[in-house]
Amino acid sequence: MNRILFIIYIGFFFIGTGCENARLPLPENAEDSLMVSHLKDARLTFIDKENQRVTGTVELDETIADMVRIDDEHIAYTSRDSGSLTLLNTKSGNVKQWEDIGSGVNELLYSEETRQLFLADSRNNQVQVFNMDEEKITSTIPVGKFPLSMALDEKDRLLFVVNQQSSSVSAIDIDGLEVTREFLVPYLPEGIWIKESKLYVGGHGPVHGELNRFVYVIDADSGEQLDRIEVGLMPVKFFSPPAGKDLYVVCHGSHELYKVSTDGAGTENIKVGANPYDVTGNEDYLYVSSIDSNSLFILNLSTFDITSEIDISGGPVVIIEGGGS
Repeated sequence: MNRILFIIYIGFFFIGTGCENARLPLPENAEDSLMVSHLKDARLTFIDKENQRVTGTVELDETIADMVRIDDEHIAYTSRDSGSLTLLNTKSGNVKQWEDIGSGVNELLYSEETRQLFLADSRNNQVQVFNMDEEKITSTIPVGKFPLSMALDEKDRLLFVVNQQSSSVSAIDIDGLEVTREFLVPYLPEGIWIKESKLYVGGHGPVHGELNRFVYVIDADSGEQLDRIEVGLMPVKFFSPPAGKDLYVVCHGSHELYKVSTDGAGTENIKVGANPYDVTGNEDYLYVSSIDSNSLFILNLSTFDITSEIDISGGPVVIIEGGGS
């Protein structure tokens, strides 16, 4: 009897602490598709980029909190409720899941060079480091209060973390996995991008008072504010093509996407539905999710015009480019 109970206990131990495997029924060519998570339901939508149409939607156990591409075939995502971390093979549909890793995590960021997945753990004021080869958390790094957004400088091997409630940015050495410096930024920041040794930081602004309309340009080495660029209300998400000079900014308070020239040539803006959230793209197109319009907007990068609007019920949120991009 005791032996039977021991075997049952060991079985539950591995279920509770190890990883679980499953398989999702993905649409054809899912690995090359644009993927969009939902805020209002537990689904993941796949879009054929060439034909600009939905090819399928997959039911998940839980709503996705954030997701990020790992390589041409794999994406990782965390769940909003249980806090599990999931690795999805978008070619085979195979799923690996680790429990109790992503609880309180608001953003994921992956380093191809070090094969480390960084998790901004807002609940515990730390960044967790998940080693993809060892398939476990190998480090936790204390940062400021409520880490929310991250940007990676692979060249200088630094991870920059926006701490919203501390109104600060922490710089983490990704080799030593420790904070090397921290500097103050304007009140309640959110969203960060790094380009040519400059940080671009957005934010909501105060809950009671004048909301933010600026992107702040900060020297990545000294933390000195170099400039501020006026845009729409509440700039919170950024994207810039690697070969381009322009920065694209989602201003979800004014329902706009801004095109900001980083060489000082000015700005352009366009309406992108109600409550836009995320922006990504490639050398030809931009993709913007609009939560309250239940739409994905596709824009021509060179003309900055909307070419298509795709209906996605359930509040489209986070966007991932196809693996062949």
